[in-house]
Amino acid sequence: MNIKICKWYNNADSPVLLMVDDLANVWVDTSGNGKVGLGEDWGYDKNNKNSSYRYLNEVILKSYPNIKTTFFVPLGPRVGMIENSNIKFISKRIDCDEQTKSFFRQINDSPKYEIAYHGTTHGKVGKTTSDFIQEWELYQSLDQAIESINKGKKIYKEVFDGYPKGGKYCGYKGGKYGDESIDQTGFLWWNRYFNKDMGTASKCDIGKDFNPLTNFDIKIFGKNNVIDIPATVYGGMFNGCVHLNINTIKGIAKSILKPWLINKKYKELQYLLNNKLVISIQEHISPARNDSRRQKPNIFDDKESLHMIFEYLKDKNVWYCTGTELAEYYFIRNNIRIIKKNKQFEIEVMYDKKIQNKNITIKISNTSAEAIILPNGIRMKGNKNVYNIPIIDGVYTII
Repeated sequence: MNIKICKWYNNADSPVLLMVDDLANVWVDTSGNGKVGLGEDWGYDKNNKNSSYRYLNEVILKSYPNIKTTFFVPLGPRVGMIENSNIKFISKRIDCDEQTKSFFRQINDSPKYEIAYHGTTHGKVGKTTSDFIQEWELYQSLDQAIESINKGKKIYKEVFDGYPKGGKYCGYKGGKYGDESIDQTGFLWWNRYFNKDMGTASKCDIGKDFNPLTNFDIKIFGKNNVIDIPATVYGGMFNGCVHLNINTIKGIAKSILKPWLINKKYKELQYLLNNKLVISIQEHISPARNDSRRQKPNIFDDKESLHMIFEYLKDKNVWYCTGTELAEYYFIRNNIRIIKKNKQFEIEVMYDKKIQNKNITIKISNTSAEAIILPNGIRMKGNKNVYNIPIIDGVYTII
């Protein structure tokens, strides 16, 4: 009898999660009419008619109820992109009033969503867009970075009655003290890098030795083994195939090659599935910025592309999860040991961290098995010798 701990929950080929940046208490009035227009809201308009959150739920995710989303939230006030902009920009902390706190809290309480840490201000504006400095690049010392993070975590706790499990560097820029500051402030997981496509190494300091088999998978960093979840899929990956300008030579050529171009992109997704790698889809909640530029990727421009991604994955063997669910499974699978004896086994736990989702997937081979009797006496059936079992003290019996 052989018992194998599966790489992913339910023995999935890949975990799938949607990562959405900059859900925040922000409104950018790009139209200048004093009313929240579609695409202008970052979270300030909550769940109202033209809010981006409603658009995500009713337009992007309505047909895909299994998709789970991790929102990366600047706790605020999130700064704009340039100073002295002519575009009205409203930004407040997420704990500025009870209505706002309730909105963000309801999102985090949903089993489909989670709120992750994305700094406080996101950075510092300058006279031009190129002068913008990302938040972690502002820190002049490790102590300053830790102090700022701890202040942000207090805001988070005020709203969510607990501390964030994970987060992301603003602009994927960790600066000199990024990794160590995260390692020392109690995070279980972090999103450090964005690997935009198969052929391009990350723009975020991964280095020259880019290997998809490692850079599209989970790693760890720091003395406390923070779990490093990469962003691996560009939400607008199909835009170049579906948004074509047939009035140009390039557009005409692409229209002729459209089936081939689409298939090439599907092969990128299939590569991740074939190699059991992470499928984490990078997006922004809004395209609106106060420097008149369009934030990319964003859920509005990428609607068709996202639907193509989700449709392709719909009948695949995937596990839809949040960042924390993914990190906790990874942590558990690397910190337990199966102790076998005949048709019984125990699970030795080699960690003392507080983990919420205490489940593991095992696959039993070289023996016939109808079910597993858990230590608490509950009989659990599997699927093709694959079992999703809770981690409990005591003896498991295979029957």
